[in-house]
Amino acid sequence: MERQISAAKSAAQEELRTDVTLNRVARFAKKAPRKFPAAAGQYLLDKLPIIQWLPRYSPSWLAQDFMAGLTIGVMLIPQGLAYAKIATIPIENGLYSSWVPAAVAVFMGTSKDLSTGPTSILGLLTAEIIVDLKSEYSPANIAAAVAMMVGIFSLLIGVLGLGFLLDYVSIPVLTGFISANALIIGMGQVESLVGLDDVPDGVFNQIGNLLRRLPSWDGPTCGVGIGTILILIVLQKIGKLWGKKHFAIKYMTSSRAIIVLVIFTLISYLINKDRDEPIWGISKVDTHGIVPPKVPDGALLSKVAARAIAPLVASTLEHLAVGKAFGRLNHYSIDQTQEFNYLGVTNIVNSFFGAMPVGGAMSRTAVNSECHVRSPLNGVVTAGFIILTLYAFSPALYWLPKSTLAAIIIMAVINLFGPLSIFWRFWRVSLADFIASMVAFWVTIFVSAEIGIGAAAAWSVVWTLLRSAFVRPTINASKSTDSNTAMLQPLALTTTSNESRTENAGTSIPEDTVVVRFNDSLFFPNANRNKVKALEAVQLVYPSVANAHYSADSERSWSVAGERRLERLRVQHGVVMREMPLAVVVWDFTMVPFIDVTGITALAELKDDIHRQLGRGVQIRIVGMTSKVRRRFARANWKLADVDGSLDGDAEVVYPSIERAVWDERDRDSLKGITTEKA
Repeated sequence: MERQISAAKSAAQEELRTDVTLNRVARFAKKAPRKFPAAAGQYLLDKLPIIQWLPRYSPSWLAQDFMAGLTIGVMLIPQGLAYAKIATIPIENGLYSSWVPAAVAVFMGTSKDLSTGPTSILGLLTAEIIVDLKSEYSPANIAAAVAMMVGIFSLLIGVLGLGFLLDYVSIPVLTGFISANALIIGMGQVESLVGLDDVPDGVFNQIGNLLRRLPSWDGPTCGVGIGTILILIVLQKIGKLWGKKHFAIKYMTSSRAIIVLVIFTLISYLINKDRDEPIWGISKVDTHGIVPPKVPDGALLSKVAARAIAPLVASTLEHLAVGKAFGRLNHYSIDQTQEFNYLGVTNIVNSFFGAMPVGGAMSRTAVNSECHVRSPLNGVVTAGFIILTLYAFSPALYWLPKSTLAAIIIMAVINLFGPLSIFWRFWRVSLADFIASMVAFWVTIFVSAEIGIGAAAAWSVVWTLLRSAFVRPTINASKSTDSNTAMLQPLALTTTSNESRTENAGTSIPEDTVVVRFNDSLFFPNANRNKVKALEAVQLVYPSVANAHYSADSERSWSVAGERRLERLRVQHGVVMREMPLAVVVWDFTMVPFIDVTGITALAELKDDIHRQLGRGVQIRIVGMTSKVRRRFARANWKLADVDGSLDGDAEVVYPSIERAVWDERDRDSLKGITTEKA
């Protein structure tokens, strides 16, 4: 008894001593205290990139940074007002939303080109939340609460390193989502462009209503709006033709929104200043500098927390996509994790000033890059210009025509709509991606932007899981039965084209050998399917044997469904049974980076079924197994041995190449006395 207790104790101690997880925790606990100070210091340095780049700053860069910062500041005036209008908050709040991102980017940004601020997509997503809560809170307070939650979520993602979660929102999903939002935003501004009120929600409802009320369109309002659009188009064409030749022309055309804003605001002031009622609708911007900071209401934060997910996804995806694109263009890389931290801090600070959520903007970033900006220091000039506008220039914006603002918005979002050719490309390349883009587009159009991007992302996740679940192994064996060896060819029902063969498709093998190539990770969604398909493909061609090792095999099973299915498939595919019994099965793990408990269990069952149905003497040989997968087998107490090492009779042998695995000598002794089962 004492001996048994001692043995059990020793076994338990050995299990604990060799446990991988416990050893990993112990190593971490031992190393962490020593490495923490240095790691913490480096972590803090990474959070303030200015500490690294400012000592390298060259005074010769000041002129380019100043011009770039001033240009972006000028662009932000009309865009901030326009996107606040989309968000259905007081349009001066668009200016409140614009100075903090530029200021914080100086200290925390990792992109010299990226311009962060209000965007049209974030304006629309904020407006959808405001619609549901405006009976309880003011629109500005709701927008600030959304900005706060977007900032908190972004900061958590950055600190915890969870940015990979956004990879589930694919490019087709984002394209469909942005295109739908561009259409919604553009149609939503047409009523202001033509001077109508009470236009219903919904893109197609708006189109019908606008056409029915065509005689009611306001002439002066249409004149201002259409005139704004024409000037914007002309300036855009001039920029494309001569912008690269003359800096002044490029600067003027890139600032075309501020040009039309000044022109039509001045016209509006001259025409309407002495009238009791203006001829057209005016924006009535009312701001007197930066508003006193205010913490968003706690109850309101809890109500918008879940709804802030859609603005979070839109903000971070667009921000990172634009940042990475211009980083590649200008030969540097951004720190994705740090950009999450930057967005988090920016939106949190912004929320204290009644701002809407912000993110990176493609148009402003492109202009910033064209101005040859040299560092994030340009944000000082941008923030300073916005603050100057809030205190000094904003009274002039009181007379800004609403139709001019609507025209600026429409021209800004036209370029966001993905061309039809890109959806055709999705169709040609991948039906699943095309469906994802269509789900994002049409659900956003008919339901809401939040549900649209959620439904499309859910489709992508489900499709990914289905692809993982329906992965099949490729089973290869000799094609000809007229000789002892033949080229490695696909076995019946496992593949339909030469493109699906293994990389070793040129290897010649004996007739009594099969190679099973697993084409993906073996884990719970696909483990059973891999096992069933591999066994079925082998049983179709190789004869079953009477195996004395399994006593139950001496009694015929009551169920004949499996046998009938195999017979039916042989007839259907014209498969001829081989006379030579199976001797070797090679498991090719070249494409298996990961395996879990379910996968190992399925392989154990596959091994047992092969021995039960095809002979106890069939050898299982393994090739292409990574060290990570091999450690999993060891932790599951599955014995493996290298062919060139010490061999254990109960262990599966691991080979360095497919050639050695298929050609190594067979152990025929175990096949003696086994006879082929007769039908």
